[in-house]
Amino acid sequence: MGERFTSILAAVLAGAAMCVATAQQRWIASLSDRGLPAPGARWLPWSDDERHPANRVFQLTFFVDFVPAEVGFALPAESTRAAEHGPDGRYFGKRAGGPADRRLFGGDGLQLPRESFSESEAKALRDALDALSGDAILSLRAETAACAFLQCDLLRMARRLLDTGSNPELLAPLLQAARRLALPRATLSDHELSTFSIAQAATIEPEIEPSRLVEIERRSTRLFDAEHSLLWSRVFLEWPTTATRQLREELAAVAAGEKPSVPVGARAILIQGIVALDDQGKPCATDLAIDVRLQRFVGALDALAAAASTTRDGVDFRVFWLERETLRRLAGKTTIADFRELHDDDQVLFRDYGTPKHTTLSAQCTLCHRTSGTPEPELAGFPLLRKHAQPRIASSPRARMELAERQFATFFAELEAAAK
Repeated sequence: MGERFTSILAAVLAGAAMCVATAQQRWIASLSDRGLPAPGARWLPWSDDERHPANRVFQLTFFVDFVPAEVGFALPAESTRAAEHGPDGRYFGKRAGGPADRRLFGGDGLQLPRESFSESEAKALRDALDALSGDAILSLRAETAACAFLQCDLLRMARRLLDTGSNPELLAPLLQAARRLALPRATLSDHELSTFSIAQAATIEPEIEPSRLVEIERRSTRLFDAEHSLLWSRVFLEWPTTATRQLREELAAVAAGEKPSVPVGARAILIQGIVALDDQGKPCATDLAIDVRLQRFVGALDALAAAASTTRDGVDFRVFWLERETLRRLAGKTTIADFRELHDDDQVLFRDYGTPKHTTLSAQCTLCHRTSGTPEPELAGFPLLRKHAQPRIASSPRARMELAERQFATFFAELEAAAK
């Protein structure tokens, strides 16, 4: 795998010298591989100089030529298999990956595709990390948002290597480079770092009333635990005024053990952002949001709306991702209008549950958010309303941020011990 990846990486860099790809051209548009990175695209997340050490780190960590462990039946090429497994086949159906499933995965997207590095790849990464010093570090530190995002990438790579038990020799270089990027807490806490505010939700969907959005605290799964994601996560609900029970009453009923009653039109907005390591070695939850997801229950009984929804049974999603190059070029002054919106059919190498799986965004969302084929249809695709999730109105706007800092501290202690 290492030699093949190296050749593909060389082709990517050579192609970059011949043509400058736009943001749209970086992603394959044809349905067969929609949303995967285009091999000839140019990626300049951290500098216009493609050989800048930070860009080299990006190329080495965010691209991989890989045979997925699993292949989902939601992919166009798997449609026959999906049909053979009934109406839920396209979401839940999967098979083991094989040599013919090898693809180039990665890019400036939601998931970190790397599992490990060959000896030659590890050396190239160590060289790039060592080069993140001197003037290169000074220029990065002058751009607070980009600096924090790059540091997060390095620490996420370290988290992945801890999870897989791979390349322990890379943990110390990753940690050292992350520390060189560390900024003062006062700088990281500056609200000027904000890339998204909940009020901007109405610019995505004008029918949203920001004043009716209520933040919810809950017990998070591993997906949203900063010990593993290195991101803070906040969730806001908008409950329709026509609901039989209003939101506070609904939460009280769930706490008392009653089944949820989710009205058509209920919305959830998930925001995730970066927890950085400050120059004192302490975690700092910044206002740098990089991932915004909107969920709406359009009604399982409305056949037309349900069929057009992300899950095809009444739960609709919109997912927005802040790309690194956008953040850099706008010097951190971004709004949701600058985020890239993903398509339901975009393909990604998902690893949320420990096994790299090639499938579509909609299929992955549908695993946890459905109104049919589930023992809990009353949730209407809102798993945070389960009783054991302990959903409740947030005690303060900083509660989830402070929780993420504590979770991040657990990860960092583990990394420091492993990197010695």
